[in-house]
Amino acid sequence: MRKQDIGEADRVFTVFTRDFGKLRLRAVSERKITSKLRGGLELFYLAEIEFIQGKVYKTITDAVCVCPYPIIRKNLERLRVMERFAQVADELLHGQEQDEEIWNLLQETLSVLNRPALKGHDLKILAYYFLWNLLASAGYSPSLAQIVAEDPSIAEFIGVLLKSDSETLQDIDLRGINETRLREISQEHLSQILQN
Repeated sequence: MRKQDIGEADRVFTVFTRDFGKLRLRAVSERKITSKLRGGLELFYLAEIEFIQGKVYKTITDAVCVCPYPIIRKNLERLRVMERFAQVADELLHGQEQDEEIWNLLQETLSVLNRPALKGHDLKILAYYFLWNLLASAGYSPSLAQIVAEDPSIAEFIGVLLKSDSETLQDIDLRGINETRLREISQEHLSQILQN
């Protein structure tokens, strides 16, 4: 999800793994041209990573790219969207803990972003879908009434999910639309995008 240069040739990667959740791993000499780790360690790759636990930090011993998501890499807008998703996930998720739900959400999001037919409006729907589900999976259950009161952009969120961009908050009848229903609607929209 993130990488940071350290020292002369090392990097620290923040990764989300299926088995351990979020980890910070050190890749010794990864920035050297001759490093065996270079091909398998890039942002927003699906990779198989092996590491060992040292006294101070975990060190990557091997990394093999499973899926590089080439369409994301060729599209600056999609790359920026994924970078923002990774930043939000990094800030929300703390500690090392396996979480299959978040793992699946991240994989699903990368797969959708890698679809060639994805359009700008679909990116907005995907953004709301990802953020809403990440918050719920991370244990934050925002109250819709509280969000509406505190965040004026919620009208756009609801408008996009209800396929009605021109509506404003005052025009939307929020009765009967709760957090669960919004998640269902966003899942329906994502399913439609996947069918295209």
